[in-house]
Amino acid sequence: MKRDGELGRLRQIRTAGAALGIQTLALPHLVRGLRRGGEGSGGAAPMPPDSRLCRSALEEATEMLSPALLAHSLRCWEFGTALARVDDLAPDPEALYLACVLHDIGVGAPDDATTGCFALLGAHRARAFVVERGATVELGECVHTAIARHMDPRTPREHGAEAALLHDAAHLDVVGLRAHQLAPGRIAEIHARHGREGFSSEFAAAMRAEARVRPRSTAATLWRSGMPIAIALNPLDR
Repeated sequence: MKRDGELGRLRQIRTAGAALGIQTLALPHLVRGLRRGGEGSGGAAPMPPDSRLCRSALEEATEMLSPALLAHSLRCWEFGTALARVDDLAPDPEALYLACVLHDIGVGAPDDATTGCFALLGAHRARAFVVERGATVELGECVHTAIARHMDPRTPREHGAEAALLHDAAHLDVVGLRAHQLAPGRIAEIHARHGREGFSSEFAAAMRAEARVRPRSTAATLWRSGMPIAIALNPLDR
């Protein structure tokens, strides 16, 4: 019986094809590395939204995630904020922060009888976390959608700015997609605040485990479709 978040054979093939196509188009930028020149932001680090909910989400992520995955989540928020300016998008700041900070809380979860995708498991948990602390159902659904779609091979623009930006920020951090669109100085500042030491190897190990535990998930399909090579080519690690 198919569980929520699992892909049928045809969707696995389509997902693999989309991922390979995107990686092929991005290959010149990945091989070339980060663009030369460019300055930093010239200002202070972006401040998280000042709400009790956001502070609670950071505490939750700190408890649930390893230091490497927590740093990844915080880099995603900063990369997402930077890409919003590149793309001229105006996400809800609280929703974007919550989605970025909580997007990997399903990684490494035990096998689940009803849900076969770590992103969807994390989305369910994040939505419950948000709503149980008094936020609106609409905010909970926005966070849920963004997290549930963040492993899609293509940017889920149809699901809103928050989903698009979390997706692109996560893929930028993991495999370097769109890194050439940000100034090296800005990237260096983000890395100085949230170092990526050990992240790539830990994330690869986590995705390898996800492919074993949830073999019909999007993450497993992407892993079998060349994710190890894409991680190795990430210009952020060179």
